Formats: sequence, structure tokens, C-alpha cells
Amino acid sequence: MRRRSKNRLERGSALLVAMLMLALMGIVGIASLETVTADRQVAGYGNLAQSALYAADAGIAESLDLLRREIVGAALTQGDCLTADIMDEDIADRTLPNGAYFEADPSAPGLADICMLAAATPCAEIDASIEQGQPIYLYTVWNVRAQGVAPGGATSRIHATAERCHSFNN
Repeated sequence: MRRRSKNRLERGSALLVAMLMLALMGIVGIASLETVTADRQVAGYGNLAQSALYAADAGIAESLDLLRREIVGAALTQGDCLTADIMDEDIADRTLPNGAYFEADPSAPGLADICMLAAATPCAEIDASIEQGQPIYLYTVWNVRAQGVAPGGATSRIHATAERCHSFNN
């Protein structure tokens, strides 16, 4: 008789244990889902930042290409910046296939993205540049700035220096 009363007291305990385990597994599942969602969001922000960096890098590459092929004249001095009136073309805002774009760095002084920092030593490839009355070729150091913006609003700025062999008249 005692055995029957003990079984009667235990009836339904398996259901209670199963419900508690199910609730615990649900909490763990929801916590895992929240973690995965947060990780995906962080990865998305990382992708936006990377897109902005690549866009800024494309702006620097275009600025360097423009500096390499543009005839900027002999009257430049330290601190002069290349502007639309000096250049045939300006570094235009360009949109890339992924929707990111680059532009002149708004934190640059006067929004100039290519400025000459200094004239340095004579160019090694042109030995005759020291002759009197002839053009003198010097290496010039340029400050190049660009900003990239991703579609989600992430922004990246790159500030680089470049060297160019430039003709100066005596």
C-alpha cells in the first residue's frame, strides 16, 4: 500500500521536468539567436567600413594618376594646391559599383585634395637639369587627401604623400 501512494505522488513529475528542460532550451536558443544577430550586425558594419576605405583608396589612386599625368606649370611654390583652374579636370566625386563614393576630404584646408608640400633634390633620371637657363627638374612632394563614404554612412579618410619629378624654370 505504501508503494501505491509513492507512485501517486510522483505522477506528473516527468511532465514538470520536461517542461523545465524545454524552457531552459528555449532560453539558450533565444540567447544564441541574439548572439548570431549581433555578430551579423557587427560584420555588416565591418563591411561598410571596408567599403568606405576602398572608396577612399580609389580617390587616392585617382588623385595620384591625375598628379602623374597633369602638367601643373613651373610657377608652383610650396603650399600651392592643384585646383580646377590649374588642372584640366578636377577630382570629381565618383560612385563605385557597390554604391560607395569618394570625394575631396572635407577636413582638408580649403577642400584641396592635392597640395605641394616641398621641392626637394634634383631628379636622378634627368642629369642635365642643372645647366644654366634650362628647366630644372626637382622632386616635389605632394600631399594627397581623399574621403570614401559607404552606402550605410561609414566614412574613411586617407592622407598620403606622393613624389613627382617636376620641371621648374631657373
